[in-house]
Amino acid sequence: MKDSPALRLAITGAPGSGKTAVCTALSLATGLSFATISEQLTKPVVDRRLAATVDAPMRGFEQRVDSEARLGTRFVSDGSVLHEWALAETLRRTRKLGHWLRRPQDLPYRVFEQRYLVAHAGIVIRRAKTTYDGFIHLRMDREGTDAPESEFHTVLDRLLLDTLHDTTVPYLVTGGPLEEIVTRVAGMYALPQLIPVPDAVNAALEAA
Repeated sequence: MKDSPALRLAITGAPGSGKTAVCTALSLATGLSFATISEQLTKPVVDRRLAATVDAPMRGFEQRVDSEARLGTRFVSDGSVLHEWALAETLRRTRKLGHWLRRPQDLPYRVFEQRYLVAHAGIVIRRAKTTYDGFIHLRMDREGTDAPESEFHTVLDRLLLDTLHDTTVPYLVTGGPLEEIVTRVAGMYALPQLIPVPDAVNAALEAA
């Protein structure tokens, strides 16, 4: 482990793209610490105005900064500090008129919500630039999703890719079988192999 390179890697992608499985398998195979947070801790507080786009992303960001800082210079992050902000911004962009008709009390806060997320984007992008040595972005699987879900995933996927480009941090866009992804990433960064990749992948899939 003393010969292992310092590497702060983040795995990004839309929900269902396999981020957690990749992080788990990569951590098991190479010994990198696994940085993640509990989704329960970032769920919006019921009935709080704009909770999903204001409260949740801020709490998620704070927890990720703390979690990753505790792990030092060797970890793989499940989602990165961009994740909760990207979910919130995608939700804002894909809202339909019906949402505002059902919640007219939120209408006066639309401008605040937009400005807040622009400001928050600046914060998370600056943090990403100084935190990660590289990103692995998982292509989303468009098969088997219904129309509303597909639109959300498409917008989120594009937003993440555009944001990764803006960070200027090196990133790889990949997809395919889990074993191939883990093997490729481990080889690209010359990571040590503590256990065979197939065994790490099987353990990650069993834990899912």
